[in-house]
Amino acid sequence: MRPEPEGEPRSLLLGFSSLPRELTTPAYIEAFATAAQYADLLLIQRTPPWSDFLPGGSISSETAETTRLETELLKQYSGLRLYFAIDPTDGAVQRSRLANLPPSVDAQAGFRDPGVRAAFVAYAAYVAKNYRPDYLALGVEVNMIYERAPEQFEAFVSLYDEAYAVVKGNSPETKVFPTWQLEDLEGTFGEVHPPRWELLERFRGKMDVFAVSTYPWLGEARSAADIRPDYYRQLRTRWDGEVLIADTAYPSAPVEGREAVGTEAEQRAYLERLLNEAEELGFTGVVWFAALDPAFATSGPAAVFRDTGLRRADGSNKQGWALWEEWARRPLEGR
Repeated sequence: MRPEPEGEPRSLLLGFSSLPRELTTPAYIEAFATAAQYADLLLIQRTPPWSDFLPGGSISSETAETTRLETELLKQYSGLRLYFAIDPTDGAVQRSRLANLPPSVDAQAGFRDPGVRAAFVAYAAYVAKNYRPDYLALGVEVNMIYERAPEQFEAFVSLYDEAYAVVKGNSPETKVFPTWQLEDLEGTFGEVHPPRWELLERFRGKMDVFAVSTYPWLGEARSAADIRPDYYRQLRTRWDGEVLIADTAYPSAPVEGREAVGTEAEQRAYLERLLNEAEELGFTGVVWFAALDPAFATSGPAAVFRDTGLRRADGSNKQGWALWEEWARRPLEGR
C-alpha cells in the first residue's frame, strides 16, 4: 500500500526496473509491488524472444505466460506507468552483437538479416498491442553499437524507422525512442573516442524522448563529487523536448577495478544530486535500475551491479533509501 502523500509536490517521475533480488517468480512479483509502492514508473527490459517472432515462428508458452503475468500485475497496480525497453543487443560485449539469436540465424548478418528485421518489428508490434506502454524503447544504448559495429548501427537506423511506424500504428499514445549511453556519448566509456552527439540527428523526428542510461562511475568519475557540474545540465542543451534518465545506479560497496567507487554515503550523494538536478531541469523522470541488490549477480559483467540497489537483498535499507522514500511520498504534480 502506498503511503499517504507528504511534503512539497514534485514533477519528477520516479522509476525502478523489474530486476528482482533473486531469480524466482515470487521475487519478480515482489519487484512490481516495490515499484507500485515507491515509484511511478516500472521498467521492463527484455531481449526479443527471437524464435517466437522469426518468420514461421509462433508465440511460445513461456512468452504467453510472461505476458499474462506482467499485464495482470500492471492491471493490479493501475497507478504504475510502464516503460518497456526492447533490448536486442548484448550488453556483456558492449552492444557489439545481437543477443540470444537462435543457431539458425547468421550472427554476422545481425540487423541486416531479413528474418531478424521482421522479428524485431513483429515483437515491437506485440509489445505495443499487449502492453500499451507509456514509454517504449526500441533499442538500448544504441550509440554503443555505432562505436563497435558501425555497419550494424546503419542497419538498425532503418529498422528503427520501420518499427517506430508500426508501434505508432498500434499504440499512438506510446512515446517511442531509442536509449543512449551517456558516458559512451561523451567518449569516456571503455575505449576513449570523440563525443558522438551528432548521432541524435539520425533519429530526430522519430524520437519522442531523449532517454539516457548513465553510470558515471563506469566512465571518468572516481567519486560522486568527481562528476562535472554540467554533466546532466548538458542534456538540456542537446535536446529541447522530454528528457528521461532511462536507467542509472551507483554502487554502495567497492567495485573491482574502480578505485574509490562504492560506499553507501557516495550512493546517497549521487542519488541526491541526480534527483535534485533532474527536477530542476524539468526532466520527465529518473529510473534507478535496482530497488534491491540483485543477489544473483556474483560473476561476469553483471557483477558490477551487485551492490547498486537502494536496499540490500535481505530487504534492509541503505543510506539512500530514506531519501528515495522521502521523494516517493511527495505528491506528483499535474500527472
